[in-house]
Amino acid sequence: MNNAERQLSIRRILVSLDASPHSLAALDMAAELAGRLGAELLGLFVEDADLLRVAELPFAREVTFFSPSFRRLELQQLEQQLRAQANQVRRALAEAAERARVPWEFRVARGAVAAELLAVAAEADLIVMGKLGRSLTRHLGSTVRTLILQGSGLTMILEREHTLTAPPMIIYHGSALAPKALDAAAHLVPAKGGHLSVIIVADDKDSAQRLQSDALMQLQAHGLGADFWVLINPTLSRLVQIVRMQGNGPLVLALGQGSLDAEGLCVLISEVPNPVLLVR
Repeated sequence: MNNAERQLSIRRILVSLDASPHSLAALDMAAELAGRLGAELLGLFVEDADLLRVAELPFAREVTFFSPSFRRLELQQLEQQLRAQANQVRRALAEAAERARVPWEFRVARGAVAAELLAVAAEADLIVMGKLGRSLTRHLGSTVRTLILQGSGLTMILEREHTLTAPPMIIYHGSALAPKALDAAAHLVPAKGGHLSVIIVADDKDSAQRLQSDALMQLQAHGLGADFWVLINPTLSRLVQIVRMQGNGPLVLALGQGSLDAEGLCVLISEVPNPVLLVR
C-alpha cells in the first residue's frame, strides 16, 4: 500500500438514525462503507428534547396521516413512541452490521438533535445521515444544515438508497484540502483500476491545466483513471447541471475553498440527488 492509500483512515462510522426512509438508507450506506473499510458502526438515536418540551404544553396537538382531526399530544405516549422507534432502529442497525460483518454500537441520547450529533461525531471518522429525515419538505432541515456548516471531519449526506457501484465524482479546486478530498474519492471507486469524474473549477485556463495535472498525478498513485471537466468561474446552476450529468455516483467536495458560500453549499447539496461527501 503506497502513501496515497494510507492518507484516509476510517475506523468508526457514525450514522444518524430516526426510523425515516432516508435515515435507513443512510444506515445501508454506512454499513456498506464499514464493510469495505473494515470500520465499526456507531448508531445514534436522539430523543428530540424540543419535541418533548412541546408535548408538556397543555395546548399541544398532533395530526396524523390517517385522520384529519387534531388530538392531544401526550408526553407519556410520545415517550413510548420514541422508545419504540429506538428499538426499531437498533434492530435495523444490528441486521445491517451483521450483513456487513462489522462490529457495532447503539446509543440513545436526549437533547437538541444537531448538538447531540455534533458531540458524538467527535468520536467518529465519518458521519452518514439522510438528507431529509422525517420532514415532509424537499428542503434541507435545520439539523442537516447545522451538520453541514458546523460539523468537522468527513460527513456524507444522502437523499435515498444508494450503493457504491457508480463511479464517484469530485469538485476539485486545488485547495489545501484537495489531496485529502481526492484521496477520499479514490476510495469510493467501486473497482480496482477504475475511474472517476474530476470537475476542475478554476479562475482561468492556466490554473485549470495545473489543477488537472496535479489531480492526474495523485490518481496515478492509486492506479485510477479519470474523466475531466473544466469549468472556469461557473455559476452555481452550471455546477449543479454538470454534477447531474455525471450520473448518480457519490460527489466529493472539500470545504473551505472559497467558491461556495454557506447558502450556495446548502443549495448544491439540496439540488443534486447524489450522495455528497464533505471533506474538512
